[in-house]
Amino acid sequence: MRNPRIRIVAAVTVAALLLAALAGCTSTAVRSAKIYMQQEDPENAKEVLLEGQAANAENAEYWYVLGKVYAELEEWENMNEAFAEAEELTDKYNEDIRNTRQDAWRLKYNSAVTPFNEGDYEKVIEILNVAQKIKPGDAETLKRIGLSYLQLEEYEKAEQYMRETIANEGDTPDVSTRYNLLMLYWSQEDYEKAIDLVNEILDVGRDLLNTERLNDVIQKKALALQQLGRKEEAIQTWETAIATNPDNPDFYFNKAILLHGMERFDEAAAAYLKVIELNPEDNEARVNASRALMAGEKWDQIVQIMEPWLFPGGEVDEETVVAEEMDPYQILRAAYINLGEDEKADSLARLLVRMQEEKEAGS
Repeated sequence: MRNPRIRIVAAVTVAALLLAALAGCTSTAVRSAKIYMQQEDPENAKEVLLEGQAANAENAEYWYVLGKVYAELEEWENMNEAFAEAEELTDKYNEDIRNTRQDAWRLKYNSAVTPFNEGDYEKVIEILNVAQKIKPGDAETLKRIGLSYLQLEEYEKAEQYMRETIANEGDTPDVSTRYNLLMLYWSQEDYEKAIDLVNEILDVGRDLLNTERLNDVIQKKALALQQLGRKEEAIQTWETAIATNPDNPDFYFNKAILLHGMERFDEAAAAYLKVIELNPEDNEARVNASRALMAGEKWDQIVQIMEPWLFPGGEVDEETVVAEEMDPYQILRAAYINLGEDEKADSLARLLVRMQEEKEAGS
């Protein structure tokens, strides 16, 4: 009687030989494909691999090599499927798969630079749609496609791709894409979306904005709020802008205009005066400040604001004409009348008559 252990050993040996034979069969397709690739013959490499596909279903190297072959042939969707199979079976090839994608993507992406600079945005989109297939969800690709649609004034698609760019951003928030999207909403007068986006920008990327861009973003929010009639929120936003850049006279001026329209004259005048302090040459602010002060009959202050501008020599006379419009002189004359300075008021009356005569003669 034979030793049962010998039977077991014999059975194991046969199984091992079968596995070895199967493994040898499996690797033959891969080895042949590699040789063809070395010979720069991806078409035959593909043919050999596809013939051996049934025997290599669980062979990660097979799928990895097949993906490389598809990359050489620029069959990007097939490449993605083959690489996905390899990655599902093992992580051994993951880094090289990433490098393969990156190299192929870079070549395709860079080929879009020249047409972009030349303004051939349709060509850019065509090229980058291929780059998308090579490296799906790549933020840089999505961003450039969005910019191209923006240049073509296809705003719906531009918004779609800019939103996808933001959704696929890395650890650092993409504030430039958010800003471009803000400009898109602003141009379309979509003020609700603009406000929401400003809030998002300030929440995730305030520290990434330079001072000029930060000021512009906050200003856009305030103006959008004004357009929507949300005046109190707009005032608070102007105050935020002022706190961000207290030396910007435009912020005080815009706040003053809003307050003036709300008939909050004292607050408006205070804001206009701050404009004049920061920019003494802003004569529009002087006129507006004087009008706001007239509501409170603050004639002394009006004189202090208007006289240095209209009569820089210090003497009020009918020969000195600085402003082209008559309104500033009329406001100052009203102040003189209310302060009982009749001589100065009379000088301005004569000046105004002469200006009117010259205006009529010119017309």
